[in-house]
Amino acid sequence: MNKSQKILFNDSVKGNNMHFKVKLEQNVNNVQFLSMDVSTEDVYQDFNSDYGVLVGRVIANDGIGIPNAKISVFIPLSDDDSTDSEISSIYPYKTPREKNNEGKRYNLLPRVSKIDPITNQWKPKQPFGSLPIKEEIITNPEYLDVYKKYYKYTALTNNAGDYMIFGVPIGTQTVHLSVDITDIGEYSMNPASMVVNLGYSANLFTDNNTKIKESKDLNDLPNIETQEISVEIIPFWGDAENFEIGITRQDFRIRSVLNKTFVLFGTSFTDGNDSMWGHDYRSDRSIREFYRIRPDWMDNLGMATKRTANVTESIYYYPPEISDETIDGYSVDPINQMRKLDSSEYTVHKRNGDFVYILSCNRNRVITGENGEEVPVPYDSNEGVFTEFRGFVVLEIEDSEAPMEFSSKIGTNAVLKPYRYKLKFPQHAGKNQSFEPTESRTNDNWRNENFKFEGGKIYSFSRFNGIIYNNGNTSDVDQYNDYTDNFFGGDRHNYLRGSIETNVNNVGIIMNSSFTYDDEYYNHGQYEFPTNCVASDGFSFFGGNWMNLCVHFPQLGFLERGSSGTRDTYTADHFARQKENDEEYNSFYLTNNSQDIVGGYKNTKFFARADFNWTDIIEVPITDINLMIDESKGFIDTGSTVYTGSTYRNGINIPDSGDWVEACPFDGGKINCIPTNPVDPNTYFYKGYDESDCIQYLIDLGIVDN
Repeated sequence: MNKSQKILFNDSVKGNNMHFKVKLEQNVNNVQFLSMDVSTEDVYQDFNSDYGVLVGRVIANDGIGIPNAKISVFIPLSDDDSTDSEISSIYPYKTPREKNNEGKRYNLLPRVSKIDPITNQWKPKQPFGSLPIKEEIITNPEYLDVYKKYYKYTALTNNAGDYMIFGVPIGTQTVHLSVDITDIGEYSMNPASMVVNLGYSANLFTDNNTKIKESKDLNDLPNIETQEISVEIIPFWGDAENFEIGITRQDFRIRSVLNKTFVLFGTSFTDGNDSMWGHDYRSDRSIREFYRIRPDWMDNLGMATKRTANVTESIYYYPPEISDETIDGYSVDPINQMRKLDSSEYTVHKRNGDFVYILSCNRNRVITGENGEEVPVPYDSNEGVFTEFRGFVVLEIEDSEAPMEFSSKIGTNAVLKPYRYKLKFPQHAGKNQSFEPTESRTNDNWRNENFKFEGGKIYSFSRFNGIIYNNGNTSDVDQYNDYTDNFFGGDRHNYLRGSIETNVNNVGIIMNSSFTYDDEYYNHGQYEFPTNCVASDGFSFFGGNWMNLCVHFPQLGFLERGSSGTRDTYTADHFARQKENDEEYNSFYLTNNSQDIVGGYKNTKFFARADFNWTDIIEVPITDINLMIDESKGFIDTGSTVYTGSTYRNGINIPDSGDWVEACPFDGGKINCIPTNPVDPNTYFYKGYDESDCIQYLIDLGIVDN
């Protein structure tokens, strides 16, 4: 049976050239200290050697162990080697402050980047060091000789920030540290966050704060830190007769204050400048006219007239003093206790409908424990780093970004004006459980629904593209009177109708077939939007299912003035519930109001009903992003591609968190968009409309490597 002996350090002292002498028990197989261990087989084979063992931890934020920091015992260039031009050109350092031919001081940072075999990402993203990588060392005899002689006492910190150098000569030694804070594993900082969150001057960066400005002087680089400490190394075998061993501990503290960030990205598009759901139909003044696509319907129904526009975001969050238990128990008062994140507190990138947000975690503060584990500390502690963020996001496309300079009508007097609704992420509710123009518990459930983000991860958006077809007659009483689900009579939810001409009354459906009509060619197919259903006449559509990565903001019409003859109905119930003869209720979410959102912010105008317009946040691992790079704009995962993300939404997946009990609302997510069909197992993605591509945007910003 293996036996281990743990050496516990006085962690409150944090190891500043500390010496520990411990009697080594017999029959011990492993000696453990910090998060590391050494086999006694290695210990005993050097029993008579005159050397020391140096251990320690590289620390940031007074308590976080930093991975991938480089440590060495500095060895000065010998007098003999100083006269050898080949050796001295590679290693000219008689002191750590001397510089090589490139003007760089002694350091342990790589000269070039390498592909990480696990993530397939380049590490570091920008190499600034001068140390040859392993492949260069083993193929170059001069490099190999220098490395074996002058870099023989080197180490790399593990995930806990710990290092160990075995066999160090006893006596006073100079111990060197090299750290690149953009290359320290889960705590790696990106240039944008260094400006926004760490306060570095934007003058130190280029390309819209996505790259660090080049410099030969490591002292000029905001991401590089080097240190030297003089350390007295004691013998490992301090008492050979009593089997007492000696350990020298030296910790390093880096000056940079780190924070963990996460990335939230996506892409968006909306309908054309003359497109909306709502138009006169036979002048019969029926409710179904709110569902009619505005002419030219052959064009407006499909992708050819869509357009990109940059979204406007509002990010709301729970402050760190509110516990997860309180949040999960819906015991929070969101109106008074939630907050809105100021735009100066996070990084924003937008381009042609694509968007990327880099946000800092602000809850669940931890430090690194003795054994390398995460140890929670109070949220207001000066130690450690936050690792999570909880909240929700509201996205919209403002009129200034994509003007809607047109109107339509119902009958002779009723004027319809276009609007785009706002979407909260995440949101979902059961039938007839959407928020209402009241201060009710149902509204608080909507406000409290949130997502837990973790530092170091990348997330995107998913939206259920619901469709509603109305085949009501010409009567103005074509409404449910009991409001059991608050949809109009004649509604068919998430239901593909027979032919293309029937689906012009199917709010939210998107046509993606190219075709010719009256000698005019409609090139919808060129935009590569995925298809999940095919009508009886062979035309392809998308609707009644989840779309990942991309958010479509449809344009609907609302009754601006005049009488529709439909008992005060103001818009299609795809957007908001409508009640018979209730003008104030029906227009509430179409006009400015004083209803609370959260945190003192008001006005829920254009917020889409939560029981039909479901949304979610999805995690997108880097390994999946690398696979998506080579996909077409719109692609379908049928299960043949090995995606590791488990949160992509479709007709099957139900999130583990929250109170989700179904994959889709109102029998959505079915094969060919027919509610009575089996569940559609496919997952649908869209990287961006026309020139937009949210995956490529991550690469262009340097967040993900190609």
